[in-house]
Amino acid sequence: MNISSAIASVSSQMLFHKRLRFVMTIIGIALAFFLAAAQIGLLVGWVNTNSAIIRHAGADIWVMANNTRTFDFGTPIPRHRVQQVSSVKGVTWAEGMFITWVSWLHPEGKRITVEMIGLDSSNAGGPWQMVEGDLESTHFPDTVVVDELAKDALGINNVGDEAEMQGKQVFVGGFSRGVRTFTAAPFVFTSIDNALNFLGNYEDDDITYVLARIDPKSESATIRDRIAKEISSVEVLTTEEFAERSVKYWMLETGVGITVIITASLGLLVGVVIMSQTLFSITQDHIGNYATLLALGFHQKTLRRIILMQSLILGGLGIIIGSILFLFACQATALSPIPLETTPLVSAGLVIFSLLCCIAGSWFSIRAVFKLDPVSVFH
Repeated sequence: MNISSAIASVSSQMLFHKRLRFVMTIIGIALAFFLAAAQIGLLVGWVNTNSAIIRHAGADIWVMANNTRTFDFGTPIPRHRVQQVSSVKGVTWAEGMFITWVSWLHPEGKRITVEMIGLDSSNAGGPWQMVEGDLESTHFPDTVVVDELAKDALGINNVGDEAEMQGKQVFVGGFSRGVRTFTAAPFVFTSIDNALNFLGNYEDDDITYVLARIDPKSESATIRDRIAKEISSVEVLTTEEFAERSVKYWMLETGVGITVIITASLGLLVGVVIMSQTLFSITQDHIGNYATLLALGFHQKTLRRIILMQSLILGGLGIIIGSILFLFACQATALSPIPLETTPLVSAGLVIFSLLCCIAGSWFSIRAVFKLDPVSVFH
């Protein structure tokens, strides 16, 4: 048996000596990892929800009024900006989008603020998944599409239901899926013409954004700068830049984002403390075994490897179980207003960070072991 196999054998035997404690330790680490993953997943889900419409619009470039701070609070610009953008070299397609906030009357009599999005002819920026009805119905007179998550909030249940928005009758043409909002104002989709008809304080040719697609051979930044140079009095951003700006606005300039960040940070911190403390405690429980090994002539380097092996076994198993719990939680919250989500990079970073915390916890244990007097085992 080589030294690595011997270390693995000694490490596992010490851990399995008290199986109940071993199982409880794994459960503790798993729950700690799940807590950290859930809080980080909440932050990722919040960010994705905030920028979902921008990312799913299929546009490369967004043109807007100067100093537009976030997607939800755009300022009207004239519709001829669409033609101006279309004429720029490298732009293959452009169309408008209109956004404003309006009042929706619930059947019970209460008024609800909704965010109305007016879509152009190809429905760019509209729902990317329909579960009932047709998105093209938004171009029928006084017809809207809403997300299925907003049914209860808006007091509607079926395609064809009638409601009142901004004091005028509307018809439900379909239900989407996955268009979430982290605010209390659901999204309502209709055509630009319908949207302007519901309002009396806008010009007939007002829009909020111009969405543009570019030649695949061109760079987004290059076309962005070209549009900004050729068209005055507008701001031009790539999709990535606009999504980042909107997320930063809600995250850093409002209390909502700060709360999510603090919650995620505390969840990660609590998870790290629990993992480190659990591993330190398990080492202290075996302090007599380590003293015996020292008395038998085991080298400190060998003991260090044993302790590190134990921390990786406990941490690895706990992380695997915690990850499984997190995946179940992601599925369970998939249809909630703000689901738990992650990305491969975030998941890998959390796993590596958790393993490093496990190793750090074992490091304090190693220091305690090296302070032992081997003779103490005989007392």
